[in-house]
Amino acid sequence: MIISSLMINACGTLREANIGDAAKDVELFLCEILKCKKMDLYMSSRNTIPEEQINIFNSYIARRLKKEPVAYILGKKGFLDFELIVDKNVLIPRPETELLVETCQEMIKKDVKGYEILDLCTGSGAIAIGVARKFPFVKMTASDISKNALKIAKLNAEKNRVLNNIKFLQSDLFRGLDKENKFHLIISNPPYVPREEMKSLMDDVRLYEPKEALDGGKEGLKFYREIIKRAPYYLHPGGFLALEIGYNQVGPLKTMFMDSGRFDIMKTVRDYAMFERIIIVKVKNG
Repeated sequence: MIISSLMINACGTLREANIGDAAKDVELFLCEILKCKKMDLYMSSRNTIPEEQINIFNSYIARRLKKEPVAYILGKKGFLDFELIVDKNVLIPRPETELLVETCQEMIKKDVKGYEILDLCTGSGAIAIGVARKFPFVKMTASDISKNALKIAKLNAEKNRVLNNIKFLQSDLFRGLDKENKFHLIISNPPYVPREEMKSLMDDVRLYEPKEALDGGKEGLKFYREIIKRAPYYLHPGGFLALEIGYNQVGPLKTMFMDSGRFDIMKTVRDYAMFERIIIVKVKNG
């Protein structure tokens, strides 16, 4: 079978199953199997594809028909300017988290050595690696409650040549940290989906991504409450806390920060859909 026929048939099959971005999925699968770029794929579309590769492609399509995310099928996901290994033990990194990393990169002073950062709920390691790649002088700690997630995070750090720049730690939020540890910046993308909304997530997310990395409790604020309560004890005076938040959570979170009396709200950052998805606060001295 020639490549173009394979593509047309597969796109039709995926569309019949109401799979969004069917053409993009097919392109990604074939580019991975044929080890080529998108342009090369279309330039060679009249070429015959070997049966062995057709079988691999068909197995990918079968998995996609069951709503398995493309990133899990391929075992990888692009993030900023690098690539991450992903599997069912970690969330698939999203554009909002890229925005969080970019925002934090702007906050780090390039001439300050010994700058200490904590990536809380690291998952795949995307945040810690994104910072460590750009600022190798930073003392980075990345923690997660999941041993399996930390295994993936370490593989990703090794893959992106920053394994020696990051200290990985299994910890339920701050519970596994030394109380003497202090950071200039704490970054976190904690679970924040309200429990009732878990049922209505897209099948790709609901059926495959780790629930413990999504479920933020009744209102989606469970982990933020703990972070707001404990973070001041782990920040240097004048240190910063940067959080990714749900699209409708900025109001409640601002109230929680103000009620704590421990933080000054510095700014919020809107995502590409114009929702306030990042909040930056500064711990008050004393």
